[in-house]
Amino acid sequence: MVNPLVVRQHFDGWGVSLCWWAGQCGKWSDEKMDEIITWLVSPTGLNYSHFRYNIGGGDDPENRHCDLHHMGRGKGLRAEMEGFKDSSDDTYHWDRDAAQRKIMLKIKEKRPDAVFEAFSNSCPYYMTYSGCVGGSKNGGSDNLRPEYYEEFAHYLVDVCKHYKDEYGIEFKTLEPFNESVTGFWYANGSQEGCHFDYESQIKFVRVLAPILKASGLNTVISAADETNIGLAVEGFKRFIAADADKYVGQWNAHTYSGNNVDRARFSQLAHETGKDLWMSETGAGGNGIGGNLSMTQRLFDDIRYIQPDAWMDWQYMEEVNDQWCTIRGSFAEQTYYKVKNYYVRQQCSRFIKRGYDIIASPCAQSLAAVNAARDTLVIVALNEGTAATHQIDLSLFHKLPSRSRILAYRTSESEDLANALSSVKLDGKTLTLSMPPQSITTLVIPVHAVNVEPMALPHNGDEFLIIPRQETARAISATGSKVTLENIDYGKAQRWRVTDLGNGTYSFQNALGLRLTSHRSTNDSSLTAQKGQTHEQAFRIEPIDFANYKILVADEPAYAFDLTNASSDAGNTIGTWNYADGSTTPTHRQWMLFPLTAPQKAKKNR
Repeated sequence: MVNPLVVRQHFDGWGVSLCWWAGQCGKWSDEKMDEIITWLVSPTGLNYSHFRYNIGGGDDPENRHCDLHHMGRGKGLRAEMEGFKDSSDDTYHWDRDAAQRKIMLKIKEKRPDAVFEAFSNSCPYYMTYSGCVGGSKNGGSDNLRPEYYEEFAHYLVDVCKHYKDEYGIEFKTLEPFNESVTGFWYANGSQEGCHFDYESQIKFVRVLAPILKASGLNTVISAADETNIGLAVEGFKRFIAADADKYVGQWNAHTYSGNNVDRARFSQLAHETGKDLWMSETGAGGNGIGGNLSMTQRLFDDIRYIQPDAWMDWQYMEEVNDQWCTIRGSFAEQTYYKVKNYYVRQQCSRFIKRGYDIIASPCAQSLAAVNAARDTLVIVALNEGTAATHQIDLSLFHKLPSRSRILAYRTSESEDLANALSSVKLDGKTLTLSMPPQSITTLVIPVHAVNVEPMALPHNGDEFLIIPRQETARAISATGSKVTLENIDYGKAQRWRVTDLGNGTYSFQNALGLRLTSHRSTNDSSLTAQKGQTHEQAFRIEPIDFANYKILVADEPAYAFDLTNASSDAGNTIGTWNYADGSTTPTHRQWMLFPLTAPQKAKKNR
């Protein structure tokens, strides 16, 4: 079931880093640059609107502590970035980095609503311990000398101010770190990189924040671009514990690895602190369309569980693969062409547009969104295996169109955004989509969806699935006294009718007539389901963020519905536990209330 009554996030757009392809393509002819930028930003192309400009640190021009062109041994000479200064007493050389700048300016010209972030991989070489922007000598220690914190902060802010004053580009955010808590970055390494311990990150943003504020720019700090979601969650918690999250206006993370539990935790922390949230970099290897579709599943998981405002690719163009890019070619020969991944990515980015709302679709192989007017529904369905069929319940939408008004686009091994309407059947409010092996399909459906107040409490008599925040393909179920988490089947055991008991309390009874019952009065953490009525069947419901709630025992309001042992495996039991319990990310005690019928007070958007 696709549910317009549950808004997961307001989506601001898709994007990509400019590092390092822009530094190469910015040397091309204007005609060729115009074409690849049109492919990138056009509403009928990738429709990207968010871009990350890399502020280079710049290696020692005399190579006193590193080999000449050492980056050519790894990421290639494209990874050599020009710094704007060669020493502390040097003047700024604003003529440098002309190629990346030219691409950025062309993006701004063709996409006036473009959003830009400035980010740094390393400080200039003369501020480092190693004398090399590749990293420290052992890779696991800080490379920026503390005595240069203030100077580096001024360097970053000066670059941002230059672009505002000279070109009218004001960066939304300034990110001083890149995967900095890892041990990836070595002197003589394959790209610019700089280790910062969590504590060093906090110390640096305390220095950077007042300098950035004094600049008069509206730019805010973003942090901390850790390589995976687990590290991002840990760093975020360290910032909060040190009362340093107040210096950060946006939280960024990469998703090169991680699980959905940590994705949900990262989302909760960002929303809890009122910060914008970007998935700012990712990519993956693989082979052919299979690798492209596997990466799309990661995209779906990122959108569903992180709930980011923007989602960013790492590279636009590559020379040696068809996985980490959407166009491929030769930087030197100025040749290029779209690879399969371009069309796979378009299936999301072209149709889920900036300003759309991501709505709930519990199927892990799907993504759904509606526009602001609530008259267009976009569903993207993924099939990594053999031929498959999706049955999609659209009963929460009004006045569905005839099948002929639905637009369907498919990319497969033999198709690139091809017309796929013949694979669509509409029977009443059930849409059946047939999908060939290894394919992705996007449906664009004219609809009339209801407008509801975000995070409204349920109305008396509403029927819901109760879905854990950290696993949206499962729901609370009861066929006997035991209450468990099971794969969603929309059956009677999972359909919970809410009754308003007054005084801010509610009861839950499923379609089998079983009522959720707490046993806190006997110091029992379990939930059971029973047909008789008792005072232990009263619960409070408190909104957390977007579609997520606490469900609390009325008589013991510190205790919330809980996944036993924090497990979201099918068959796990549901109990109650102290909501806080020393945890800053209790996502296993947070729930989506997924309406199965339109609320009585909802009004149709006309």
